[in-house]
Amino acid sequence: MLSIDTSDRAFVRIRAQGVLRWRDYKGFEARLSNELGRRHRPVPLMLDLKGFRGWSAPGLIRDLVFDLRHREAFSRIAVVGDARWHKWITYLAIPLFRVKMRFFKVQDRATEWLRA
Repeated sequence: MLSIDTSDRAFVRIRAQGVLRWRDYKGFEARLSNELGRRHRPVPLMLDLKGFRGWSAPGLIRDLVFDLRHREAFSRIAVVGDARWHKWITYLAIPLFRVKMRFFKVQDRATEWLRA
């Protein structure tokens, strides 16, 4: 499941939980595009992966398409995770987005970094 939290005006927070499937991106991408349209781009992003377990094969393909479509929408990306592989995928994504990305285990530290 994907959700978006826009309550903090300093950044957008996307939360990924469970196993992401192709259909999880359907309505989510439109909601994110609407939110990005309301903000001055590029926008700082917090990607919360706590509870994220991975992708189905079609979900991974859809995620890569999503990433390519939005690669210039973000100014910096803070990834918050609770698994070792969450840290690895953060570093693997740096060349894809070409922005500053950092991994955090604590959400408060990620928030501080995004607001700096």
